[in-house]
Amino acid sequence: MRSVLLFFITILSGTLVAQNIDGYWEGSLKVTSRDSLRLGMFIKQTGDTLHIELDSPDQYAFGMPAQQVRFLHDTLNWKAPSLNASFQGVYNAGGNTITGTFTQNRQRFPITLAPSERTVLHRPQMPEPPYPYQSEDIRFRTRDGKLVLIDGTLTKPASGSPNALFILISGSGWQDRDESLMGHKPFLVIADHLTRTQNAAVFRYDDFPQAIFRKSTTLDFADGVQLVMDSLLARPDLAGLPIVLLGHSEGSIVAFIVGSKDTRVSKIITLGGVAQPIHEVLLYQIRAIYETDTVLTPAEIDKTVELSKEIYQLARKSKTAQEAARRIGEFWDNQSAKLTPEEQRRYNLTPESKFTSIQQLTSPWLFTLFHLDPKTYLKKVHCPVIAINGEKDLQVDAVANQVLMRKYLNKKQNHQFFIIANANHLLQTCTTGNPSEYGIIEETLGEETLNLLGR
Repeated sequence: MRSVLLFFITILSGTLVAQNIDGYWEGSLKVTSRDSLRLGMFIKQTGDTLHIELDSPDQYAFGMPAQQVRFLHDTLNWKAPSLNASFQGVYNAGGNTITGTFTQNRQRFPITLAPSERTVLHRPQMPEPPYPYQSEDIRFRTRDGKLVLIDGTLTKPASGSPNALFILISGSGWQDRDESLMGHKPFLVIADHLTRTQNAAVFRYDDFPQAIFRKSTTLDFADGVQLVMDSLLARPDLAGLPIVLLGHSEGSIVAFIVGSKDTRVSKIITLGGVAQPIHEVLLYQIRAIYETDTVLTPAEIDKTVELSKEIYQLARKSKTAQEAARRIGEFWDNQSAKLTPEEQRRYNLTPESKFTSIQQLTSPWLFTLFHLDPKTYLKKVHCPVIAINGEKDLQVDAVANQVLMRKYLNKKQNHQFFIIANANHLLQTCTTGNPSEYGIIEETLGEETLNLLGR
């Protein structure tokens, strides 16, 4: 699996001396003994100021500005406090290179950048303004009015009343309102399609601010959806509209939670929807993705799944996160002591990964998910559900999860179930379904899926 090194960086400004280093520069970071990631810098001089946009082409992340840029006496510096990252390099005019060190989380990576062609992504479904509908940015505060909790965008027909209000709920991990991933913006594509072709109002929104998000759980995300519903339905232009919750991946669980207790929800649509407990979803992911990666042998995949299963069981059986951390740590130490350093690396049981893994497994979000069973909410959902899954989804088992939805959802409702041939977890038309394909595929969302959303 490719190591992850993200470049989500905020603002920039800088000071320039006489030499001109305008253009696009690219080099490779050796992040492990086997893996490297390209780092690109697009440098542009405006007056006496340097502007730098950072690219991570291998992660399909582009155009992110650097901060605190300085270029003095042939030495280039920039910082990224939000990532705890920085760069310092020396420009060699004769060799036309910038050689230096990229630092992140106290890890230092030497890199030499040279002039190169900037990668251009092709995303043919990306909507381009001007739009034939209204688009309005909206901000909602917590119910006590103290904090901004939700920033989002409402799209609605240019004239007349919309026929429904769709609320889009993103999947796991912090997501922006477009559910941006590897150059794709699936929620922007969906909102555009529904407003443009179905005369619908659509609200999509950023996840909670990071400081709040890190402490939040799936149950908190459901409360956020209800805050959105309360706030939007209080508007005269939206009052009384039927509400459709559209949830992707974990967002489907959020939709089921809200739909189990709020009768204002008239329909739920799930994309890559989840009905299994989270530990079963994660075990499926591990096996399915490794089997297409061919990094491990079949026997090693079996052992990886078994080790993961035991770790997840410890989390599920622990009453507190502190107890889980202790029990997982003891198990980790016991198992890794039986392995060579190379085996530890292959099974991801290294001492270096122990702290990070325990921190993730015992976070408020994942620890709560380990103790939450979607069937509890599926049994109480009172409205119709349209479940759309990808045949080649390697993150959520399409058949297994739809079987459980059929089993637990109220049989009196007119539910509809679709498994899209050759579609992955993002509902793109794919070859293998492996997440490594997401950025390679130009299509953001398959047309068959888009056409099902307005049913």
